[in-house]
Amino acid sequence: MASAADIAKSLAGVIGANDDEATVKHFLDTGFPPLNYALSYDWDGGFPVGRQVEIAGPSTSGKTAIATRAMIAAQKLGGVAGFCDHERSFSSFLAERMGLDVTPGRFIYKKPRTFEESLSTCVKAAELIRGKKLIDPEAPIVWVFDSLASMVPMSALIDVKTKKDKEMTDRNMNDNTALARATSAHLPAFNLYLEELGVLGIFTNQIRMKIGVMYGDPRKTPGGEAPYFYDSQKLMLGSASKIKKGTGENAEIVGVEVSAVVAKNKIVRPFLTASWRFVFDESGFGKFDVERSMVEFLIKEKLLKDVGQGRVDWGGKSIHREALAREIEKNNAMNELKALLPKAYEPEIVGSAELSGETEAEETPEAA
Repeated sequence: MASAADIAKSLAGVIGANDDEATVKHFLDTGFPPLNYALSYDWDGGFPVGRQVEIAGPSTSGKTAIATRAMIAAQKLGGVAGFCDHERSFSSFLAERMGLDVTPGRFIYKKPRTFEESLSTCVKAAELIRGKKLIDPEAPIVWVFDSLASMVPMSALIDVKTKKDKEMTDRNMNDNTALARATSAHLPAFNLYLEELGVLGIFTNQIRMKIGVMYGDPRKTPGGEAPYFYDSQKLMLGSASKIKKGTGENAEIVGVEVSAVVAKNKIVRPFLTASWRFVFDESGFGKFDVERSMVEFLIKEKLLKDVGQGRVDWGGKSIHREALAREIEKNNAMNELKALLPKAYEPEIVGSAELSGETEAEETPEAA
């Protein structure tokens, strides 16, 4: 009988040696270390480059804000960010306030009409960037599709200039499953391009509720089963509770506590959780408040001493947690909070209620 070495040598002449494994070499920071850890078991990790990721959740849960953080991380590493705006709602002004470089060439913004055009735009751009070596070979490309639920498959595209009202409303079952059929047909090839071209593809998605579901998770996401199958990570968001300023009937809602479950993860174990604050500033824009969220996380894990009345011990002085967060933000000093994070940490695992989307909103008085 031939040895393993002899078999390998014989096969090498016909099909070549074994290929390298499809390992992830780079991760893109979400900006929030506890979320990074839930995704990759690394405070400085995050989303995997070369893979497909899905971020699903209700409106005003910060899906686009998280995706924007990943785009910023790619740019900081010398890479390029792309955004296909199918919801027609992206604000470059707000993204720039978050730190995104919206300069054309560093940021690519497109409004494709169809699902197929969107994927093709991403692949064409990435092939050109890699082929002409416009960035360092190790620099990441991240491409955001906002959102999967809003992507129109070519087969379902209706020319409103030529169709009559009756024809536009006379839809059949095939029309309703067009997006699911499109994802099933195109995502396998798209995932090959993501790996070969070093692209992180992020699909944001909406939430729908299954009718009549009494047990298990009643939530579902548009696009059929294929996106979940090809996702390396699927992040499910939920608004756990409202953040209020003041008390009583006149209390002002200033944000929401977002709870997240990594419902699928091919990188580390799934079902790890993270939570953070998504708040609204005076102009009404939403903000992923990573500084205050970090303060709350450190207090919860007893890594930052809570001295009562909403205050913590910081450098031997008592300071309100909100004031500390804003001081950290003003001085760009997140590393001071990250220095308190432990090397060994076991993140929380989702409970059955959270997995089923059964969290209840509650009023949380917020000190001014």
